[in-house]
Amino acid sequence: MSSMKIDITCPCCDTQLTVDVKTGEVLWQEKKEKPLPSLTDMVKGLDKKRQETENLFKKRSETHKERGRLLDEIFKESQKKVDKSTDKPLRDFDLD
Repeated sequence: MSSMKIDITCPCCDTQLTVDVKTGEVLWQEKKEKPLPSLTDMVKGLDKKRQETENLFKKRSETHKERGRLLDEIFKESQKKVDKSTDKPLRDFDLD
């Protein structure tokens, strides 16, 4: 009684597999060769990645500046509220 084999094509990578039905073991595989991209395509990919990185940096730096401005405004508002209050803070020995 010989073991049964089935041929399967992987949907993700198009690899041809031969699998033993009883054990589920892969007996043979043939990977599909990926074509190498041309040098111009690789340079375009690098340019695109560089542009995305620059855009992200600009966006984050603007957010950081905006955050600094917002924190300054909050600090100035808090100072105004403190200056308006005439109550002195209580200290431990004031309660005696």
